[in-house]
Amino acid sequence: MKTLITGGTGFIGSLVVQTLLAEGHAVRLLSRKQEIPEQLKGKNVEVAQGDLENPGSVISAMEGNDLFYHIGEIKNLTKAQAEKNITLIEKIVDDLKAKGIKRFVFVSSITVAGIPSEQPADEKTVSKVILNDHYTTYKRRCEEIIREKVNDCEYVIVRPAPVYGPGSRYLGRMISVIEMLGPIGLPFIGDAKNITPLIQVKDLAQAIVRAGTRSEASGQTFNLTDGLDHTWLDFFTAIAEALHKKVRIIPIPSLLFKLPAMPLDLFSAFFGINFDPINYVNYVSKDLLFNNAKARTVLDWEPAYSLAEGVKEMVEYYRKT
Repeated sequence: MKTLITGGTGFIGSLVVQTLLAEGHAVRLLSRKQEIPEQLKGKNVEVAQGDLENPGSVISAMEGNDLFYHIGEIKNLTKAQAEKNITLIEKIVDDLKAKGIKRFVFVSSITVAGIPSEQPADEKTVSKVILNDHYTTYKRRCEEIIREKVNDCEYVIVRPAPVYGPGSRYLGRMISVIEMLGPIGLPFIGDAKNITPLIQVKDLAQAIVRAGTRSEASGQTFNLTDGLDHTWLDFFTAIAEALHKKVRIIPIPSLLFKLPAMPLDLFSAFFGINFDPINYVNYVSKDLLFNNAKARTVLDWEPAYSLAEGVKEMVEYYRKT
């Protein structure tokens, strides 16, 4: 099939592109640059020059494609930037049929599920705590728009858990911090023994591609995690072991994080910036276990990486770069 991808040169999107090409699909990248990325030259890839800040360029790029994977986003550090992402989705949805798109895949976030009322949670589990930061609010609103307004083509919504693996600029910093501070002590909310959802980036890319190509996925929402009950401590320990280091946690009571967060919560609305820091302290310090049975069954998808294998590959990548 002919596929359009936003965010196709990023951490997640670049692996989605590789997976699509390996399966024989044609790829059109929305990019601010006119040139095809070096690693994709000579492959079934073309570039549609455009920018997410310019919805018209995205709409034009949709022409002639069967599938549309919307992975990219405008950085939303403020309410105004978050609103731009929502406006973009509204414009995309209005033109899906006219541009001939047969299926639209939107990459949302597991944070939309909030803190579930019961665990392991699935896609139908009611949230006990809803997160209201800019990022989660924009993702939630986009999901609502897609469900309400996409009637003339198929859609799929995927909600990735926090993603790890080679290629993320943020994880390189985490590895460096653990390498330096791990043996001395890594400050963390609580003892880091609470369960946290994670997914390896190559496993995620495979699931995203299948969300676009599996007929059974139409109209569905998927929580994408590896389904394992690992903890933050397990994650930090796996990184330390791959570095041949040790790690110890310096537990910080969550109340100490919540107290300084309260003024931010009180004044964020006044300044038009919604941090929702108190709920995020709760989110990071609580057990969060999600069942990925729906994705396994409907997408015929099986995560390939154990935590130890995925982290080892990630650390090896960053030590080479």
